[in-house]
Amino acid sequence: MLVQHGECTATELGEPFASAQPTISKHIKVLEIAGLVTRRVDGRIHRFRMNERRLVEAETWLSRHRELWRHALEELGDVLDDLQEGGRQ
Repeated sequence: MLVQHGECTATELGEPFASAQPTISKHIKVLEIAGLVTRRVDGRIHRFRMNERRLVEAETWLSRHRELWRHALEELGDVLDDLQEGGRQ
């Protein structure tokens, strides 16, 4: 929603979900702590915006680790294949 609308209130963010407002607020707080969402206070209204820079950083980190794990799991698969073939002989 934040990507599509740019800025939303907690109420707007919670509308599509069957969750109580305190639950939505807790989820938003976790995203704030992670730096993925920023809050702008306009009087009594709190507006949230996605921090795209942090999202790019997260994607970069995930991409790096995805490749590392892919390679490690492929090597493990090769070892397991070799062990299995050795047991068949």
